[in-house]
Amino acid sequence: MTDTLFIRLPAAAGAAADGDALMDCFDPGAEHGMTTQRVAPASLAERARGKRVVAFIPASDTLSVAVELPPMSAAKARAALPYALEDQLAGDLETQHFALGTRLADGRWPVRVIARARLERHLGLLRGLGVEPQAIVAEADALRDKPGDLMLWLDGDDAHWRAPGRPTVTLPIDALQDGPAFALGDTPASALGLRVHGEPADLARHAVALDAIGAGFLQSASQALPDGPLPWLAAQYDPTQAVNLLQGAFAPTRQTSVGLDAWRWPLRLAAVAVALQFIGWGLEAWRLHRLATPLDAAVVQAARPLDPGIQDPDAARTLLRSRLAAWDRRERDPAASPLMRASATVIDARVAAPSLQMVALRQGPDGRITARFEAGDAPAAQTAREALLAAGWTPRPSGASDDAAGFALDWSAEP
Repeated sequence: MTDTLFIRLPAAAGAAADGDALMDCFDPGAEHGMTTQRVAPASLAERARGKRVVAFIPASDTLSVAVELPPMSAAKARAALPYALEDQLAGDLETQHFALGTRLADGRWPVRVIARARLERHLGLLRGLGVEPQAIVAEADALRDKPGDLMLWLDGDDAHWRAPGRPTVTLPIDALQDGPAFALGDTPASALGLRVHGEPADLARHAVALDAIGAGFLQSASQALPDGPLPWLAAQYDPTQAVNLLQGAFAPTRQTSVGLDAWRWPLRLAAVAVALQFIGWGLEAWRLHRLATPLDAAVVQAARPLDPGIQDPDAARTLLRSRLAAWDRRERDPAASPLMRASATVIDARVAAPSLQMVALRQGPDGRITARFEAGDAPAAQTAREALLAAGWTPRPSGASDDAAGFALDWSAEP
């Protein structure tokens, strides 16, 4: 990685824009060796010329999560992230930027979420200094997965933990004693070693707590970082494990051949088509949900004469089906058959006219049923009347009881 320049950006984006402010950079291939150089921002462009630039930003700038997604390609997984994380994020999703990492051993995808405005400030700071980064990475993501060891980096007010096969966990330094439980999950500490890294002052300040924590591990060791964390982060950094925030609209531009340039717009259009397809699926699911809501309410209301306390639409459907099935099996009095069949047609008619109500019902000695219906308005009444007539109801001989929002029909006792 000798052709890479590592830069550590300040906690407040834009704070290093002042001409006299110094910035930390590290060049593994330079003569100064494994030490951090504090340089004036104006000299960064010269140092970055011809090199791949990786910029580290504070871990507190990003939200680190791991999500479970159905089997799909990385491109489709990236497009699905806003929908998969919608319930876990506050605010407008359009103001957030989502970056996807390499799939973990347990099948989950590591995801980093950062405010678009904050990432734009970091990127704008570097470009304003004449530096075009190929990667912007949260500092905690540089911790490498080390089999057999729990990695701990003391970083001022934060403690970053990386357990084998698991994403990095960042906690306040005040919660140092709780770190192993959060980072390891169900993995016993006694089966792993503990590797602690930090600047000498941080290691000395927390020495007692670290000794107490290390007693629960198979072995414990500390490494001081006298030149600051940047050279160590550069040595730890693995581009196949760390999540590069420069994805999607923020992806770095690359030098391409003429042949590849010809495919640029078709590929962009294909990406737009995929995004529109996902949006269409989401809108269709929302539309179907809205259509199902009044139908579910109608089913519940139809079942309440049988169970006044029923609330769940699925339970209401089950109850109505069981009553109809009971009649079909002749488990009830055959004399009730016309009434049951008539009731079933009313339930079906409410799908077309949800405001339909049966306000009066009479069954004669011959089994013929006479019922009066009302609906919310004349069009709804007409729709309901047509649906009932199609289901087997017949008009009253006189029709005198019909009006704008109400009508009466007969139901024969014959099946």
